[in-house]
Amino acid sequence: MVAFALLTSACVTLTPEGARVAVYKAPLDGPPARREMPDGCRKMATLGEDRFSEQMIEGQADPYRLQRNVVGGAGGNVLLVLMQQTSPRVDPECPKGAPIGDCPGYSGAWYKVVFESYACTPEALRLLPPLNTRKPPAR
Repeated sequence: MVAFALLTSACVTLTPEGARVAVYKAPLDGPPARREMPDGCRKMATLGEDRFSEQMIEGQADPYRLQRNVVGGAGGNVLLVLMQQTSPRVDPECPKGAPIGDCPGYSGAWYKVVFESYACTPEALRLLPPLNTRKPPAR
């Protein structure tokens, strides 16, 4: 199932609507304040839950293309990726501090990932941190 998801997501092309969707990350298991969106952002939907490996997240230029397309197609402009590590790296040849790209053939840690879509005003977008800086805490 994971292999199928990885193969099919690699074939997804980013649509013009999806290209207008900004991606932010926050910890799923952290306090609600760490994933709170500013006033001016309206939650549209929870797009579902999945499991992603560290390699799937870090090893692709745009691992959330499919979800960005869904959000953009529904009129949203923000994808919030909520992540919780479910299993750490276990390969002693690939220590936690090494980039996962330096560990060929190894998927790394695994994460539970929940996707939420939002429609945010331009003012609210300016209040969000720079793109892709809301990362889950290291374990």
